[in-house]
Amino acid sequence: MQLNQLKAIIRRRKEADGSTQWRSRATLAAVVAICVTATTLAVTTAGADSSGQKFLQSGHLIYNSTIGAVFHIDGGSKHADGSVAVPGLTPGTQAVQTDTQGYVLARGTITAFEKSTLLVEGPQAAPSDEVPVGLTASGVAYAVYRAAGSIVRLGPTSLVLKDNGALGRPVVTPDGTLWVHRLLSSELCLLPSTAGRLSCPAELQRGNVGSLAVVGDRVVFVDTTAGQLRMVSSSGLGRPLTVPGLTLSPQSIIVPNDVDGRIAIVDPDKSKLHLVDTAAITGAATTGTATVERPMPPGKFTQIESSGHTLAMVDEAGQKLVTLDADGKQKDSKPIPAPSDQVKPGPNDRPLLVRGADQRLYVDSVGGEQALVVDRDGSVSKPVPASGPTKTPTAPVTTPTVTPPSTPPVVDPSIPPRRTIDPGGDKTVPPRRVEPPRRTEPPRRTTEPPRTQQPPPPKPKPQPKPTPKPPTPKPPPPLVATPAAAPVSLRATGGNGKVTLTWKRPSLNGGTFLSYSVFRVNDSEPDTTSSARYTSTGLADGKRYTFQVRTVTRGSNGNTLIGAAATVSATTLGGVNPDITISKGTKYNGANPCDNASRCYNIHIVATGLKPNTSYSFSGYTSGYGRLHTDNVTTNSSGRINIQKFYNDDDGSQVWVTAIVNGKTIKSNEVTW
Repeated sequence: MQLNQLKAIIRRRKEADGSTQWRSRATLAAVVAICVTATTLAVTTAGADSSGQKFLQSGHLIYNSTIGAVFHIDGGSKHADGSVAVPGLTPGTQAVQTDTQGYVLARGTITAFEKSTLLVEGPQAAPSDEVPVGLTASGVAYAVYRAAGSIVRLGPTSLVLKDNGALGRPVVTPDGTLWVHRLLSSELCLLPSTAGRLSCPAELQRGNVGSLAVVGDRVVFVDTTAGQLRMVSSSGLGRPLTVPGLTLSPQSIIVPNDVDGRIAIVDPDKSKLHLVDTAAITGAATTGTATVERPMPPGKFTQIESSGHTLAMVDEAGQKLVTLDADGKQKDSKPIPAPSDQVKPGPNDRPLLVRGADQRLYVDSVGGEQALVVDRDGSVSKPVPASGPTKTPTAPVTTPTVTPPSTPPVVDPSIPPRRTIDPGGDKTVPPRRVEPPRRTEPPRRTTEPPRTQQPPPPKPKPQPKPTPKPPTPKPPPPLVATPAAAPVSLRATGGNGKVTLTWKRPSLNGGTFLSYSVFRVNDSEPDTTSSARYTSTGLADGKRYTFQVRTVTRGSNGNTLIGAAATVSATTLGGVNPDITISKGTKYNGANPCDNASRCYNIHIVATGLKPNTSYSFSGYTSGYGRLHTDNVTTNSSGRINIQKFYNDDDGSQVWVTAIVNGKTIKSNEVTW
């Protein structure tokens, strides 16, 4: 190990420790371990480019699309300490790493490079041009293309699995096992780091939705439809756990990694954070109160990650990063750096929040020009520039340009070829012949007039060199259509015995639109519509329904593709909260006589929340006479009643009205007559 390298490591350790003294033997042991590791690297990579040794397994890789290079961010020192050029990729490109290699995940391609030699391989085609979910753990990395249902395992046991159907958000355990939720088949599947195929040991009830989460080294499925937590393993699903007072919905955001033994669940509708203890099903002990509920800070939080001890959340509305401690209390907040004018982001490019292998969280700005680092205690660093000198890759990463063939020069046939003498005395080159000097004779006298000397014939003009034709470029390979993305902006509005859904058409990912498939979870077979609006009728009163909408397309090979699902829930209005309000109405002047005509008035009845165009039995009461009248009353098209009925002259008594709704008696307010 070189002395300069050792000095640099000691300097960084001092900076991270905040002191000029080594405080413990553990720190000294760490330095020794680093020296041994660096020495091993120096031996095993002798003759290689030493700058590659800066790509440590810890920390974070970020792709700067402005510079066209991958940078390594050291989370401890908060600066970029290594880079390699991978030019020509767009904003939204991310990078993952294993022990020995880095992988650049762009739209439609995957580019690998050796971390020790900076040898960059040519880009390989990805299974889809969508933005993948990148995951790393225990010497292996994954790129999961959720809409296309494709999984790429990166590392020593590389593997590509396709045609798995739309996938939920994947998670990876510390031993490198990937877990996915197949949305169409409702299966929970695992892929160990050395396995050649998926294994699906568990199947959910058809139509149930939710997300996977990792607690320690265990995997838990949070079923938002059933409102339960269940551990899942290679043996199948464990027993369900229902958390008292916890209401889940399909919109609930499940954080994929635990926070000190708890699963973090965000309820965006109520702007609440739940930290749920899972010890009852996983055996993992929490460090504090079993279950915690906190109000969320103001903002539109679209990405939430856990380092294991703190939470980091990206506020898309305010373009800032907010961190919370293990009890859900706000720790820090920093603005996310805006991209420079050189960055040309796409409409769906967002800052990227990722979990590092060093128990830190990182936020890449749009375009990857800067990063924020979240430390173990939840504090957020100043923006770290992803910049500095970049190392030219050992091998080109783009297709080399074809050099046109050279054209030989045009030879003038009137000029004999020249022969030269090799200065080195090479006998294979013939020497130039030396002509002997000609004898000079005196001019002859003659009576003939002197002849006029003819000029030499003109030399032929050189012909222009023909312009070589550039090679005909190969046509790009045809795009392979993948399943469509989930419908956009799905909304549900509950009505009287019905729910109306509206949405917007998503990206078709190269397919041809056929229809939409609408599925009422647990209640019906899928229905088909070509409109971005659908009404489900004949529903029960006051019941909550969950719907899934998918886009059906035709691929370039003629196959039918089922897109990713968007999920939404709503409650029907009919019978949800029937309400009857009465007041003293108009003076009664009907045919039936009252005992005290001067005090005889109708009851003004207003009822809402009922089925439209439906007859209900109403009765009027007084405290003095009991029930006075009973009659059937029909609602209007909005499920509303507004009438003057049930005359009464019981002066000074209490008056009220009842109605029979779905077999139950609903009572109005009481009025003193």
